[in-house]
Amino acid sequence: MSGELPESRRTLAEEAHASPIRVEGVSFRQSRPSSRSVAVSVEPAVLRYLAQRDRSEAQVRAFLVRAGAPAARIRGVIASLLRQGYLNDKAYALRWARTRLARRPMGRSRLEAELFNQGLDRTITANTVEQVYREWPERDLALRLLGQRSRSEKPRGRSSAAGLLRRQGFDEEMIEDLLGGSEPS
Repeated sequence: MSGELPESRRTLAEEAHASPIRVEGVSFRQSRPSSRSVAVSVEPAVLRYLAQRDRSEAQVRAFLVRAGAPAARIRGVIASLLRQGYLNDKAYALRWARTRLARRPMGRSRLEAELFNQGLDRTITANTVEQVYREWPERDLALRLLGQRSRSEKPRGRSSAAGLLRRQGFDEEMIEDLLGGSEPS
C-alpha cells in the first residue's frame, strides 16, 4: 500500500498540493522581481485558493487578475472551473448567506448588500435573499439579534434597540412591529 488516498477520496486541498490537476492545460507567465520570467501553472494556485474556502466567480476572476493572468486565459480558467463544478455562484450565495445569518442576524437590505459585495449579480442576490428569509423569518432573526444584544449589554431602551436593528438592515416596518410605539418618557 503506497499510503496515498485513492483519487476519489482526495479533498480539494489535497488535489491542489498534489500533482497538478489540469484545468484545460492553462498556464500563464508571471514576472519576478529579478526580471526573470518563470512559467507558473494556474491550476494549483487556483485550486489552493478555492480550497481555503468557498469563492464566487468574481473572487476567482479578481485573484487571477492579481496574479497577472491575461484576460483570455482568465475566461478559459473560469469556464473550465464552471464546467467542472468548482464554481457555482448560486450555491455559493446560498451557503454564504446561511452561514452569515447563523453568525450574525441581519435584515434583508444588509444581507443583499453583503451578497452583492461578494461579487454576485443582482438576480442571484435577490433569489438567495428570498430563499434564506423563507427558511429563517426576518422577525425571528431580529428577535435573536435583540436577545444577543441584551445578554451582552445593559438594555438602553427603544431608541437604542431601533438603532441596532436599523444598522443591521431591518426595515422601519419590522422595527415598529417589534418595538411598538414610542418609548415612554
